[in-house]
Amino acid sequence: MDWEIISPAQVLYLIAVGFYLLFFALFLRYFFWKWYSYRNYWSKRLALDREKVAALAASKNLELPFFTILVPARNEADVIANTIEHLASLNYPNERYEILVITDEKEALAKASGEHTGPTTMEVVEAKIREFASRRDVPQLKHCSVPYDFDGRFRGSRRGYSIPSTKGRALNYGLEFVDPRTTICGFYDAESHPEADVLLYIAWSWLNDPRERIWQGPVFQVRNFYQLGVITKIAAIYQAISHEIYLPVLMRKLPFVGGTNLFVGRRLLERIGGYDHRALTEDLELGVRAYLETGVWAEYFPYFSTEQTPATLYAFFRQRLRWGSGHLQVCDKFRYAYQYSWDKRGPLLHNLFWKGQGEWLLYQGAVLVPLSILFLGLNGGLDPSILPLGFRTVLHYLVFIYFAFTFYAYGHFSRHMAPVTWWQQLGGGLQLLALPFASFFLPLPYTTASIMKALNRQPQTWVKTPRTKEATR
Repeated sequence: MDWEIISPAQVLYLIAVGFYLLFFALFLRYFFWKWYSYRNYWSKRLALDREKVAALAASKNLELPFFTILVPARNEADVIANTIEHLASLNYPNERYEILVITDEKEALAKASGEHTGPTTMEVVEAKIREFASRRDVPQLKHCSVPYDFDGRFRGSRRGYSIPSTKGRALNYGLEFVDPRTTICGFYDAESHPEADVLLYIAWSWLNDPRERIWQGPVFQVRNFYQLGVITKIAAIYQAISHEIYLPVLMRKLPFVGGTNLFVGRRLLERIGGYDHRALTEDLELGVRAYLETGVWAEYFPYFSTEQTPATLYAFFRQRLRWGSGHLQVCDKFRYAYQYSWDKRGPLLHNLFWKGQGEWLLYQGAVLVPLSILFLGLNGGLDPSILPLGFRTVLHYLVFIYFAFTFYAYGHFSRHMAPVTWWQQLGGGLQLLALPFASFFLPLPYTTASIMKALNRQPQTWVKTPRTKEATR
């Protein structure tokens, strides 16, 4: 071949192929992440039972840790009863943990004014408390409601006027009601269903190393998979993949805290002053601040919790936009937090950027490459004759690896999805064929967050994610 007379269309084709192979190589990291996470975490799960953990506590001359599980719940009447029942069935001595549901007075005020119809979250919780009072097989269930004028700070006060509701504000209020015996606080969302042995594992881990620590587990947002749209179905699958196999890798670089399936030493929470009630992502902010103030780095643990993905594309976009905007907010906060040494702050800010804005730009660019190739090809802008036919054929077949991996993940996580008929399962699987189309939208909320930040139009208020109604158990 005469390389001196390569046409512009051939050059463009070579550039396109180069980008295609680059992003395919990045995709192959999934297989390394899977090997790493299973080798270091999932394959090392212990067969724990109450007797084994109690024996360890006795050998260490320590009591079993007492847990308070905090569940912030505003406008969650559709799901909170199931969550309470699930949390009450965890494999741990009932006398060594409690469940504290934190509601918001504004929900009751909305019903009193006629803005809200049907039962409120607090009414459902109070009914469960009365039910639990007659049962012996459950831990203590407690309830507190955040006053409409609570200022949101840890050990804060009432101000006499309405304060915006945030998750961090609710948790700070709830921390005042934990049992005095509490060693470790657990945090779950209003629709969380964690694995039954999760408290045994955290207790085992703490008994072996009773320091003040943070444990973050994976969250599989697939339980309402068959009630999702096409794009959100694919988003749910890849979110679960990332938490199972990528989160252990990410947490080597960042003290990542995800806000649910989270456990934090009670004294550590008090030492750092609870949550930042103004943060859009109060969880990430907590993990970064805990490290900068105390040196405690969040640890990954291989016990999952199942949850929901927002059912509509609008709700999904808004949730991810808040996550992206909150990430940028955390970057800004600690960029100017001069009270912390640069030796600790600098590397964190570097990793926050590359694991945030850097990767968002990369992934948004990745989905633009096939669209650009398609557009140029249809308009005669590419000349593939520069490469041998066999090589081009192999390139075309690489797309099946993406689909095979996606369908493998669908099968892998299907046991965590609410059961449906076989034809609904088939329909849900067939919708995954929209992967090339959906992949464009998955990074879009984060890209939008960066653009809105540049325009100084980023979201300023915390927005609650709506739930999908589930059958009451």
